[in-house]
Amino acid sequence: MSSLQVAFLLGIILLVAFLVGWWLFSTFLATKEEFSRVYPISAYVDARGNFLICVLNAGPHDFYGRWLVSTKSGRSVEIVLNAPVGVITTVRGSLGEEFVPGTSPTLILVTGGGRGYTLNPIVVVDISAVKC
Repeated sequence: MSSLQVAFLLGIILLVAFLVGWWLFSTFLATKEEFSRVYPISAYVDARGNFLICVLNAGPHDFYGRWLVSTKSGRSVEIVLNAPVGVITTVRGSLGEEFVPGTSPTLILVTGGGRGYTLNPIVVVDISAVKC
């Protein structure tokens, strides 16, 4: 085999390796972006510590996962989220901590992928009257 043939074969091998690497990298980025498109849009807490979080799934697929909602005092609750694409989903739960109506405490929401959100929900008298 001449040196020209070896150089041509090496060039093809490098091109294929580059294309496979680019495909793997773009697949990784698309997977990471999928989880970042599920995010909270509003949150409410009542005086007894019950909460309501409105979540939007912008796609590209339906989402099913577990999130963790925590207060600054250290109490936390795990919630299960099932969010279809393009629909605002309601998540309800209880933190077991009392809040003063009219205030805005800080809640920390951590997704299953490790992304964190700081929420400042509105404290209402009764959460059952609130809808997303």
